[in-house]
Amino acid sequence: MENRHQQTDNCQVNLSPRKSLRFDIGSSKTIQSDETKEKCKLREYCPTLPSASELKQYSAVVICGLSLWTTSWFIFGKVVLPGGYIFNLTALVVAGYIFGHTLERYTKVNAVVGMVLVGTLSKIFIPINILGNDSANIIDYHLRRIYPVIILTKGPLTWNWDYIKHNSVKVFSLATLPWIIECLATAFFTFIFLEFPWYWGLHLGAILASVSPAIVVPTLIAFDARGLGTKSKIALLVGNAGGLDTAFTEGMFGVINSAIFYESAPEYRVVKAFLAIFVGIILGIVWGVLADVLPDHDDEYAATIRSLHIFAGGLLISYACGYFGWGGTSGVAIMVCAAAAATRWARRGWPLNNNPVSEVYKLLWRIFEAMLFTLSGSFFEISDLDAREFGLMVVCIFLALILRLLTAFLIALSNELPVKESIFIAITWIPKAIVEAVLVRVAADSLWKEGTTNHDRKIATQHSNMIIIAILITTTMGSILTTVMGPILLSPYSGVAPEELGSRPRSPSTESTPSKRSQQILDSFQYIDMQ
Repeated sequence: MENRHQQTDNCQVNLSPRKSLRFDIGSSKTIQSDETKEKCKLREYCPTLPSASELKQYSAVVICGLSLWTTSWFIFGKVVLPGGYIFNLTALVVAGYIFGHTLERYTKVNAVVGMVLVGTLSKIFIPINILGNDSANIIDYHLRRIYPVIILTKGPLTWNWDYIKHNSVKVFSLATLPWIIECLATAFFTFIFLEFPWYWGLHLGAILASVSPAIVVPTLIAFDARGLGTKSKIALLVGNAGGLDTAFTEGMFGVINSAIFYESAPEYRVVKAFLAIFVGIILGIVWGVLADVLPDHDDEYAATIRSLHIFAGGLLISYACGYFGWGGTSGVAIMVCAAAAATRWARRGWPLNNNPVSEVYKLLWRIFEAMLFTLSGSFFEISDLDAREFGLMVVCIFLALILRLLTAFLIALSNELPVKESIFIAITWIPKAIVEAVLVRVAADSLWKEGTTNHDRKIATQHSNMIIIAILITTTMGSILTTVMGPILLSPYSGVAPEELGSRPRSPSTESTPSKRSQQILDSFQYIDMQ
C-alpha cells in the first residue's frame, strides 16, 4: 500500500489526507514508459479515480469477504442469507463503508458522515428494524464494549509526551475548559428548551462535549506539508489536546453515568466518584508496565503478545468496571495503560509514532470503524420526532457549540497564537463523532430497572437522536471548514516558496525543504486515527 503515497516529478497523485498513514517521498524519476505517462495524464484530468494499486486492493478485499461469507453459510446456515440478521447487519455495514469512503473521495466531507447517514436512512426507509432482532442487538451491545478498547488504546500509543510536557498549559486548558463549558451549556439549554432534568442534561452534555480530532488532524498534517501552521505546530496542538479531551470525557462521563444510574447508597456513589479516575490511573500504570516487562523486548513475538496483552486487559477492565458500576475507571485505565506502555517502549527503541503495536490498532480500527458509525446511525428514531422538537434540538446543539468555540478561541489567543490561527483552532474543535457514536445507546441501556417513567424513556430517545444529529451536522461542518479555511487562516511557513503552498512538496534535496520538514513533523507526531 505504500506505493499509493509515492510521487514523482512527472506524476503527482493527491490522495485524501485521511487515507495517508505517512508520506513516503522517493527520488525523482526521469524515465517513464508511454503507458505510465498515459496513466499520469488520466490522473491529472480526474485525480479522484482509483489507482491500479487501489483497484487490486479492493478486489482482494471483495474476494476475502465473499470467501468468508460463503464459509459462514456452512457454520451459521440461513442467518447469513438475505433476510437473516447476520446478512442484514453485514450488508448495512458494507453499504456504510462504501458510501462513506466514496463520499470522502469525491467531496470534502469525512467518511464518518456517509456511514452514519446510511445507518440513519436505513432506519427511515427500510421496513426491517435490523437491530430489532435480539441476537443482532446483543452483538451491537457487545461490540460497543470492544470499540472503546480499540479507540482508547490507539490514541495514547502516539501521543507526543515531549510536546505535551513543554506546552502543558496550552494543551490541558484546550482539552478541558471548552469541554466543561459545552457540557454545562448543554445541560442548561436542554433544561430550558427540552425540559430535561439537570442530570439528563449533564449526561448528554458529557457526551456531546467530546471533540473528535481524528476528523481534522490528517488534514492538518497535509497543511503542515505545505508549510501552513508549521511555526505554531497546529497539528501537534490539535492532535494531542484532542486526545486528552477524549481521556477527560471518558473519566468525567463514566463518573456522571455511574452516579446517575448505578443503584447504590449515596455515600458509596460519592466515594466512587472521587476515586474512579484515580483507580483507573493506577490500574492503567500497572497494566502498562506489565506490557513492557512481559515479554522480553527482543522476543520475536513481542509486538503480537503486547497487542493481545493490552487488548485482553482492556476488555477485562471494561466489562469488570461496567459490572461493578465503576464507569470512568475503565476508559482512564485503558488510555493510561497505552500511554505508559508506549512511553516505556520508546525508551527501548520503539518510536511513539511508529511502534508495531500501534500498527495493529490502526488495522483493527479500519475494520471496526464502519461497524461503529453505520450501526450507530440506525439508532435515530424519527417516529416520535416532529419539526418543532428537531428544531429545538438543533438550537441546543448550536448554542452550546458556539460557547465551546468561543472558549477555544480565547484559550488559543491567550496562549499567544495569532488571531487567525486562534479562529482556526476553534474550527477544529467543531467535529463530534467517535465518542458520541460509541455512547449513542448508553442512555437507553442505563435506564433504571425500577422507577423508570415514560418521560425518562422519551428523554433517552431524544438523547440518542441529538447525538446522531450532532454527529451529522458537526462532522460535516468541521471537515469542510477545516479544509476550506486552513489555507486562509493558517500562517505560511517562511521557508516555503509561494508557488509551493498550493501543492504537496516534491522530493527533498536539502534539509530545509518543506517535504523534509513535514516528514520530520510526521516522525514526531502521527495521529493514530488516520487511515
